[in-house]
Amino acid sequence: LVNATYFKDEYFSAPTKEGEKYGFPANFVPQYSDSVYASRISLLARKTPFNLIYNDHVRGFIRIYAVDKRNMTAKILGLTKIYFPQFEEKLDAYNIPLEMKYLAIVESALNPTAVSPAGAKGLWQFMYGTGKMYGMQSSSFIEDRFDSEKATVAACRYLRDLYNIYGDWFLTLAAYNSGPGNVNKAIRRAGGIKNYWAIWDYLPAETRGYVPAFIAVNYIMNYYNEHNIRPVEPGYLYHDIDTLRTTRLVSFEQINETIGVPMRDLHFLNPQYKLGIIPSAGSYGNVIRLPKQYIGQFQKREQEIYAYKSPKASEREQLLAKVESLNAGTGSPGASLQSDKIHTVQQGENLGSIARMYRTYISQLIAWNNLKDPDVTPGQVLIVFGGAENGSSQSDGGRSGHVKKKIIVHKVGRSETITSISRKYDTTIQRIAELNHLSHRMTIVPGQRLKIEKEVTVFERSRSSSRHFHASKSHKGKKERHARSSRKRRR
Repeated sequence: LVNATYFKDEYFSAPTKEGEKYGFPANFVPQYSDSVYASRISLLARKTPFNLIYNDHVRGFIRIYAVDKRNMTAKILGLTKIYFPQFEEKLDAYNIPLEMKYLAIVESALNPTAVSPAGAKGLWQFMYGTGKMYGMQSSSFIEDRFDSEKATVAACRYLRDLYNIYGDWFLTLAAYNSGPGNVNKAIRRAGGIKNYWAIWDYLPAETRGYVPAFIAVNYIMNYYNEHNIRPVEPGYLYHDIDTLRTTRLVSFEQINETIGVPMRDLHFLNPQYKLGIIPSAGSYGNVIRLPKQYIGQFQKREQEIYAYKSPKASEREQLLAKVESLNAGTGSPGASLQSDKIHTVQQGENLGSIARMYRTYISQLIAWNNLKDPDVTPGQVLIVFGGAENGSSQSDGGRSGHVKKKIIVHKVGRSETITSISRKYDTTIQRIAELNHLSHRMTIVPGQRLKIEKEVTVFERSRSSSRHFHASKSHKGKKERHARSSRKRRR
């Protein structure tokens, strides 16, 4: 869940002075006795309806957040300044303890685009079916589970429904993680006792660690100064951001080129718009989040933004009309197309390999070509606006290319997950599991070596270019031999 891209240092500012309360040296990692941890958690328990306790399981998770993953914890502390004000407002409206905001750290490390191996998404890690049940939309353009506002409202509703069933917040957490069915089964096996620690032995393994992790997060969010963890803030905080409603279809590109909002900021603040396009939504409109300094400009130039077409967009529309007619077999064979703006799909290619070739994204290829799904077929013509690393596969200095699959070995890093590895190599979690005979839980550990299937583009020289290459090499060899013999004669 801790997506490496999302937690890149470039998105976060230097550590604040906030963590220097005790004057520890910058790299010092304090650790405390069990009695100190127990005493601090006991103090926290007096201020919350949660029955916070300290035990070996909790200690293990405190170590993760305070020692092993302390750099990540510093960034999470920074992200709380974006998300916690929003969480607290919604939790208060649904009469849920404000400490429930820490659940989002357990679930996603406050990464709004987190995706679990099982397919749960967003800050609150909703599965597709549960998200639909609580009104969240998942379409080609929009993923509401990535929307912090909508996902938080859905999480509050779901937590309130679960609490109405169990009347206990720890059982509510267990049901949120594993589903009510597993909790009900554990209660039956424990003789009908409705207490999390009484049913602990009968819960799924992941859920047995869920409440201890929640207690550990409660602890570290209140005692990070004592552990010399200094919050590292993202580019924007809650009070730096405001929202607007759009009334017509608009792209991030239009907003960027008209009023200058950086594309990186548009994607960071609005991850729910998967393709960088905000679709039309009738009179109610869709919400967009912008840095406050751009709100006035957007309102003043709103109609201009909707009407704006970048030179690239105009060129794309003309190309798309020609490409669609060619793919449909209705276009003239002699129709002129800029060869550096199109790509003809070769045997063995897919959108992933084409995107890598042109240093672009699959989502952009889909948007540029109005594709309904990511499947492409040999001979299909695509619009491309990226800069090809090796040129198109149609022409490359007399070489023709084809995509081959090869198996490489990847050593798992300390902060890597199976999800981040699958994204790094543009493969699927299921394929990694098959190659490495992983269990259904797909557990990996640092230092483990994984077989990864990777696509590579192999270029082969044509015969004429090969003859030219060998001839030039032979000529060069003759010149070198002649030079050596001349030096010998001079000696």
